[in-house]
Amino acid sequence: MTNQIKTKYIIYLFSAFVFAYSINVSMLDDGLRHISFAYNRELMKSWGDIFPHSLFTSYDPWFMWHNLLSILIDIFTYSNVHIVVNTLSLFFLLVLIHKHFENESKYDYASVTYIIVFSILYLSYFRYVLVRPDLLSGLYILYMLTLKNKFYLTLFVTIIYGPFYYLFFVYTGIIGLTYIIQKDWKSFLGTFLGSSIVLFIYLYIDKVEYLNTILNILNDQSLRMGLEVSEGAPLFNIFKNINYYILLPIFLFSCTIIIYLKYDYFSKNKVATFLLISSLLWTNQVRYYVLFLPLILVFVVTFFLNLNKKIFFYRVRKILYLVKKYIAYSKKAFIFYVIAIPYSIFIFSYAFSLDSRDKELDSAKFFKNEEYSNKTILFNSLNIDIYKALYFNPTIKTIPSCSIGWFEDNKEMKDIYIRMQKDDGVSEKELKKLIDFVGADIYIHRLRNDKQILNFKKLENLGITPINIYKNRIIFNIKRKINE
Repeated sequence: MTNQIKTKYIIYLFSAFVFAYSINVSMLDDGLRHISFAYNRELMKSWGDIFPHSLFTSYDPWFMWHNLLSILIDIFTYSNVHIVVNTLSLFFLLVLIHKHFENESKYDYASVTYIIVFSILYLSYFRYVLVRPDLLSGLYILYMLTLKNKFYLTLFVTIIYGPFYYLFFVYTGIIGLTYIIQKDWKSFLGTFLGSSIVLFIYLYIDKVEYLNTILNILNDQSLRMGLEVSEGAPLFNIFKNINYYILLPIFLFSCTIIIYLKYDYFSKNKVATFLLISSLLWTNQVRYYVLFLPLILVFVVTFFLNLNKKIFFYRVRKILYLVKKYIAYSKKAFIFYVIAIPYSIFIFSYAFSLDSRDKELDSAKFFKNEEYSNKTILFNSLNIDIYKALYFNPTIKTIPSCSIGWFEDNKEMKDIYIRMQKDDGVSEKELKKLIDFVGADIYIHRLRNDKQILNFKKLENLGITPINIYKNRIIFNIKRKINE
């Protein structure tokens, strides 16, 4: 390892820590519940116990992620583990963005490369600081796209990554197709064999529960019955109401034709090939767009920087020429490194600090109060209070959970549950039925349903008594036995 490479790693490791420390709490959704579950597994027992009446059972599809978090918590403590995870995630992301930028660029940008890499990171880091296992999927893709003719390495990396994320085959499949188009048979065979071994591991551990989990994911949209989750929304509204059974053949056919017509280009450009093949995912679900955003930005930035012929936007060419001219100067001036890198770290650290969610997380500390311990709480919407509650008080059971296709064996309760989360809401009596069905001790109503009107007197007559109002939340206590 050369001194230049060592210096790059040191700069990025230091930067990653400063960025992670500056942002501090960055995850207010699934990351909170993953940390809590990893730390309190004996107390929380299983996802089915935490989220009663949900699709979850005792099966843990993220068992390896929770094992890793448990080890890190033992070393770095419960309150600091997110900083450690974010530091490692941002470090690898910085290194991989740098690698892809160098691979895709036709020009040596010297110290300015760091500024470009930091900029790409800041525009695309969000999915990588949520302490969710899917961040490993993004890092896996970024790394695998840097490899060529590596059978044993792709085999090893795939086997290591796969057990951390149960939908691994979505990513390994696209990577495998990319290798095929590149005619990189060694890497393809390594990825294929590694995927097969990981699939065998999942099936060996619990075949029935694993297959049920995959089936529920595939039927996710229908199970929600019209409820939307923001990360599942399409990037463009044009795809919002088109069925996947229609979109899939259209995208596959279009990608095949484009690759066939421009094979010389795609056979030499791995990132462009991956983005084209995966376009069905990242154009139809925001979660994939955000995950692949580092690659998308690298592709877009290098595309413009690599332009060396007449283009319509003449002024853009002129600006790029001037930029390249001054970059050429910076290559010869060591002082530019001394100024550019510390300045960039400081500026981006300040920007990260503005994205911190510390205050928002602290606003839910009331869940620590004894009155919420060992209680089942019904929320009127799927919101991050659910995860905050579990982070501060692992004895709480919450409804809903992150999965919302519930009550399959009771159509009436399913209908009430779904309508409760929509704008019109439900009536007082319907709410009472749902509360009794799920055995809720507390009902928390967020003021978000535009058209729902609930009568406090009717609710009190049904044993649903308001006890507190706290930051857009109306908290109700439930009396078990009451004459209606």
